[in-house]
Amino acid sequence: MMNERKKDVLVVGIGNEYRRDDGIGVVVARHLKSMIESKVDVVEASDASSLIDMMELGYKKMVIVDAIHSNVGGVVYRFRKEEILKMGQYKQQQQSSTHAMDVAEAIKLAVELGVAKDMDVVMFGVEGKDFGFGEGLSKEVMESVNRVVDEIIKEIGECNNNA
Repeated sequence: MMNERKKDVLVVGIGNEYRRDDGIGVVVARHLKSMIESKVDVVEASDASSLIDMMELGYKKMVIVDAIHSNVGGVVYRFRKEEILKMGQYKQQQQSSTHAMDVAEAIKLAVELGVAKDMDVVMFGVEGKDFGFGEGLSKEVMESVNRVVDEIIKEIGECNNNA
């Protein structure tokens, strides 16, 4: 867990690398560390509940990568904070995450606590196909890793251009 903010932007890869496609966030974070860590902070998290503590550090922008459930696999979505909050309102009865708290719940709580009020939050959700036990991403999700990495680098560039 992080104790202090070093940069203005934080990239958080959420996931469990031992639950196949749920590990997409961790895989993306590891790819990004060597590429952009001089410009932004990059961390891995096993659960979205840790986002609240990270938001308290005062980053201007947080970029989150996490798996979302589906049977398709590999489709990438980009959500802004407002859209993520709406996801929490329309949550299906089935569990949408393998984590104790999903991203929408964590961000909603952070907003209610006043922690994420002014923070720009973007989430890249990647549809997972296989959430069974084991290591390694499905072929479809693995093929989306470079796309997500490129999208995040573009997102970071836009943030730096607006600074």
